[in-house]
Amino acid sequence: MIQLRFLKPILFLFILFASFHLFYDVVYENHLGEGTDSDVLYPYLFARDLWTGGWTAVRGWNLPPCTTLFPDLILSILTYPIFTSVDSHLFVFGFFAFCAPFAFARSLGLAKRFSYLVSLGFLLFAGLDPNQLGQFFFPSFHAMTFLFATWTLYELEHWNPKQTKVWIRFLFLMTLVWISEYWYFVNIAPYLFFFAVVRLRRQSVDPLSLCLVGFFAAKGISRGFLLLGIGIIGTNNLNLTTTITSSFSQLFSHPDRIWYGLKLSITNNSLLSEWMYWYLVIGCMYLIFSMIQQKGKDFFVELFLFLSPCLTVVFLYLLQIEPNIRYLYFLPFGVFYFSFRIVERIPLVRFGIPIVIVFGCFLFYLGKHSELMAQIKVGEEKRNQRLECLSEFDPNLPGAATYWPIKYSYAFTEKRWTLVPFTNEGVYYPWVANTSWDGTDKDQTFDSFRWGITESKTNLEIWKDVTLVKECAGWYFFRRN
Repeated sequence: MIQLRFLKPILFLFILFASFHLFYDVVYENHLGEGTDSDVLYPYLFARDLWTGGWTAVRGWNLPPCTTLFPDLILSILTYPIFTSVDSHLFVFGFFAFCAPFAFARSLGLAKRFSYLVSLGFLLFAGLDPNQLGQFFFPSFHAMTFLFATWTLYELEHWNPKQTKVWIRFLFLMTLVWISEYWYFVNIAPYLFFFAVVRLRRQSVDPLSLCLVGFFAAKGISRGFLLLGIGIIGTNNLNLTTTITSSFSQLFSHPDRIWYGLKLSITNNSLLSEWMYWYLVIGCMYLIFSMIQQKGKDFFVELFLFLSPCLTVVFLYLLQIEPNIRYLYFLPFGVFYFSFRIVERIPLVRFGIPIVIVFGCFLFYLGKHSELMAQIKVGEEKRNQRLECLSEFDPNLPGAATYWPIKYSYAFTEKRWTLVPFTNEGVYYPWVANTSWDGTDKDQTFDSFRWGITESKTNLEIWKDVTLVKECAGWYFFRRN
């Protein structure tokens, strides 16, 4: 019975995802057709290297600071033998990401029928804005923060310091978080910390101490990866300490500048500005309802949940990181979650409204069908055009490339062109890539490669003795004179 209860929502989520799948297809073709967002291919290519070449083949991988080891990388490794093509592999992950908002909404107490709509809302708006919100449905773009938050809430709600297994589970969770997803601590950890203190009181010291132990355990695992030949790009490369110190200094010396900068960081991004506006409007409406119906600590827990994205915006500004929706998924989540929380409290409409919304979304989907199909076709044509142009070059002759085309070419072609990664300044730079792909060619200078690819035409004006030979859907193929 427990298994059936667990499978029923997954089955219903899959029916929803499949019914509105063109929204996902548009996202896929935007990032891997219209654009060349090859970051999303890292877990897939790592899994392919592991299954086709064993541990030897993955020695040389450089993982990002947020390794997304769990669940992104592990899920890719487990599913690769069944879903070996790029599209099927990423479709599976897209569905997995689709389930995450549902799980988090349920853990916060939202009724199941409305939690389904939270996930559907993410998919629908991602299809309408595939370039930004669409990132949510791809690996290594931080969607799994919701999964970690769901798991943490479960552990805190069932905390029992007398049971050893509870301690082990939480330590395991915190270790995975530290090694996989730093943005957890920016997006949701402040709320979870407050939740733990309110719910567990003095016992909150226990999970908090395990969080610290998990940090050192994650450091040990990172060193273990190094022994296997797998590197993890550390945050020390990003000069975080210097940046934070400088920002906090300005916070106390020039608070007016900080406030102006915070405001500007949101208003300069029209998408974030729109989401923030509706988040504040709907969230404040919900807080008014909560203030009337809830008292004491329950209201303050809800208030801290509402403040979560505001704290994230402040943190991004202090780190001097340009705000992007992939760091602020809580904004769309909050818009959907708080909206349905309000509807949930209206007796006359709360039972019928989910059916009306799903039906309305489906009619909207049918109306957008032709437009979505056209967008998908554009992405497919651009990808095919790039690969046709690439096929005109000898795969036995290594080339140089700036960042995006490299993993893209490894994923979508059966032939193995060796494209060695370089920066615009001609410096070898294997960011989130496998250095073993480059072999001994990585020891060559940029000037020694007879051909290459870049996504910026400006680079061809900077580099000496290169000639543009072909332009293919945003890729510029050049030869050296």
